[in-house]
Amino acid sequence: MDSISTFVCKSRFSTSVDNLFHFHESEQGFDSLVASVPGINVLEKPKSLQIDERAVMMVPIFPLIKVKWIAQHTKYEKNVLFQDTQIQGPFSFFRHTHLFHKENQSALLEDSIEFKAAFSFASKYIVSLILSRQFKERHQITARVLGVKSELLYCGRI
Repeated sequence: MDSISTFVCKSRFSTSVDNLFHFHESEQGFDSLVASVPGINVLEKPKSLQIDERAVMMVPIFPLIKVKWIAQHTKYEKNVLFQDTQIQGPFSFFRHTHLFHKENQSALLEDSIEFKAAFSFASKYIVSLILSRQFKERHQITARVLGVKSELLYCGRI
């Protein structure tokens, strides 16, 4: 039986934690980051990052096959973290924690994802490759929309 895998993508942004967190709280943040993944259809957007808010999407898992993914916000601490957990979707388990840290005049964003793929042993490697591509792009989009510089520090399974 496969165990839970952890994936982390961490970048430094030349902005404040408040500004970086605000971007994630904004509708523009949700829209621009979700739009970076081809084929996703948003059925319901969360109204905020507050606990119990939900996002409902149809996500592609194979060509021409989509599944409903319901993610619910399960933790929230302004300018520190928010977390969403899969309620329904393609994984046996999926929890995404967005962590924000101040570092001198910069902000660090750490996306930490714990997941258990619903299919084969090799899937955790495939999922990690997909997550790496997606989160590198998401961090670049974040920097571009905010108009700041970013530096990728790490992106992969731990």
